[in-house]
Amino acid sequence: MNTEMPIKKIKTSKIVYVKPEDTMMKVEDIFENFSIHHILVVENEILRGIISKSDLLKVYISHANEGKVPDRNKIFARDVMTQDPITLDTEDTIGLAADLFLSNKIHSVPVLNGDQLSGIITNHDLLKYCFR
Repeated sequence: MNTEMPIKKIKTSKIVYVKPEDTMMKVEDIFENFSIHHILVVENEILRGIISKSDLLKVYISHANEGKVPDRNKIFARDVMTQDPITLDTEDTIGLAADLFLSNKIHSVPVLNGDQLSGIITNHDLLKYCFR
């Protein structure tokens, strides 16, 4: 395996995203209808955050601990997302991506080309590359 290969060769370019003002209901709908575990939050073509299925679970747990059911139409992506996520550049290496996943215990990283959002790389992308 060539760990020096740029991640642009294996990243997922089809970006599934929501806007910060989209509701938790919309986020759940995307997770239900697409085979993904992370959704990017984009505003005016700028990456603002990322939402994982675990982030949604935390909302449910928090509300359950308070004896409430969350109103999924009044909770917004901006309330659930991880702000300012770690990012990689398209020219960064597969080895660097793997190091980021392991050292930060994360499963996906948005990929930028300069300031422009270019895609996302996941631990699944790395596994597919390793076992091709």
